[in-house]
Amino acid sequence: MNTKIYIWAGIAIIALLAIIGTQCDQLKKIEVDRDVYKGNTTTLLKDIEHYKTKDSLNAVSVRNLELKLSEYKEYRDDDLKLIESLKLDKKRLEKITTTSTETYYNLQGTVRDSFIYIDRFIVDTLRCITINDKWFDLDGCSNRMNEFTGTFQNRDSLLYVEHIIPKRFWFIKWGIKERKQEIISRNPHTKITGAEFVTIRK
Repeated sequence: MNTKIYIWAGIAIIALLAIIGTQCDQLKKIEVDRDVYKGNTTTLLKDIEHYKTKDSLNAVSVRNLELKLSEYKEYRDDDLKLIESLKLDKKRLEKITTTSTETYYNLQGTVRDSFIYIDRFIVDTLRCITINDKWFDLDGCSNRMNEFTGTFQNRDSLLYVEHIIPKRFWFIKWGIKERKQEIISRNPHTKITGAEFVTIRK
């Protein structure tokens, strides 16, 4: 009789421990989801931070947005379709960054005359302009009908730096408070107007 009691007691304890373990796992998942939700809310409510580097280059700081693939599809369906067009396995996606920029130039150059010759006769006189620097090229001419044709080329180079901000307790740093990305445009004429940093949750 006592043996049966011990067996049933043992089974009950094992079942209770299994239930407690399952509840603990569910509680951890709920806590993770809560922290992600809080982080996403903060990210969506705050604007990106614009600043300048020591070299006066334009830069932004953007917080991480954590989304499941289904959430990203709902939130950024056009971007996901573009990613799918690259023939990538979307189930292996980890991080997606988008950046919007605007480039402004105050143009200054010299207009020169250029002639079109056919059999030693001047067919047309063109008014031409050329402006060049490290980041920008403009070459073009207008004819006597004031029709302008030319080429324009703008260059840029964006630097992405991903980093974490640790939690703090007094002077002790531990764990991860949030993930951020710093985006810097090396073109001094370019302003970063928008940015988004998304991590795909598994």
